Amino acid sequence: MKSSSRTLKFGHGDENIVKLVEGGKEPPLILLHNGGGGVRAFFHFKKVFKTGLWAIQVTPDTPLDSLPTHARYYVQKIKAQQPRGPYRLGSLSATSILLVEMARILEANGDTVGQLAFIDHCPSLLLCPEIGIQGDFEYPLDDPRARRVFITNSFHSAATFLRTDGYGTSQQRRKQTQTMLAAYYGGEPTNEFARINAHIMERYLGAVFDFLVGLTPERKPERIMSALGTWMKSVKAVSRVQIYLASTGVVLEAPPQCREEWLDLGARMCIGNPDVIYLEGGHFQILSDPRLIEGLQAGFGGGEAKL
Repeated sequence: MKSSSRTLKFGHGDENIVKLVEGGKEPPLILLHNGGGGVRAFFHFKKVFKTGLWAIQVTPDTPLDSLPTHARYYVQKIKAQQPRGPYRLGSLSATSILLVEMARILEANGDTVGQLAFIDHCPSLLLCPEIGIQGDFEYPLDDPRARRVFITNSFHSAATFLRTDGYGTSQQRRKQTQTMLAAYYGGEPTNEFARINAHIMERYLGAVFDFLVGLTPERKPERIMSALGTWMKSVKAVSRVQIYLASTGVVLEAPPQCREEWLDLGARMCIGNPDVIYLEGGHFQILSDPRLIEGLQAGFGGGEAKL
């Protein structure tokens, strides 16, 4: 195998798929960007992965205003490079729900998803009390203000776990948090990347809210968890999902009074008994954890992809 030497430009042109490591006969692991659309967090994998590795990033042509449309777009891009499965899929942070929809589309097409992995997230976290759909919005879910509250809460939740990455000692993460919030509120972030990141994140979260609310015709928060679980369990690959969770990562989004209950991010109450792997460290720190690196490469059931 060999590493790609091409330099990535975030959001550049039509290059949604970036081939980080060229593998052998096994299908590549395809990792989905985080909520901000970039894949910089995966760069170091080029030095440690022995199997094929692709990353998917947002580009200007990526449709962000509908989760199903977004998922179909990525599936089309994947199939243009890898026409047939089995497919190996993973996601970082809030794109876990987008990944499930991609797996659903592939399975509906008759394809096999041989691996599904969430890195420090699970779609059920989007319903966590106080921060998610089941929070106290003071507005009905069909009120546009409820959508805005969900997006704002999500930005501040992301700021919480970004600040604590590296056990709160990373000046880079603190600065990233400040520029992200400044960009969201219309302040003056220090770089273009922050503006692009916040814009993508805001549009993506809006599409996530619309998708979640649309899962049940009653549009009632207390019904959505059940509907989400039903939707997720309709995807065969979800029964084999591996969830890698950081001890000081997105779990910190859960309010202190219910954090114990949400240590698995609500995964078990939503989809039963998934394989949850707890790792020590922050949201981005665990990307260097050997257990994650080895698990992502070993978590495939076998078979050759037809590239």
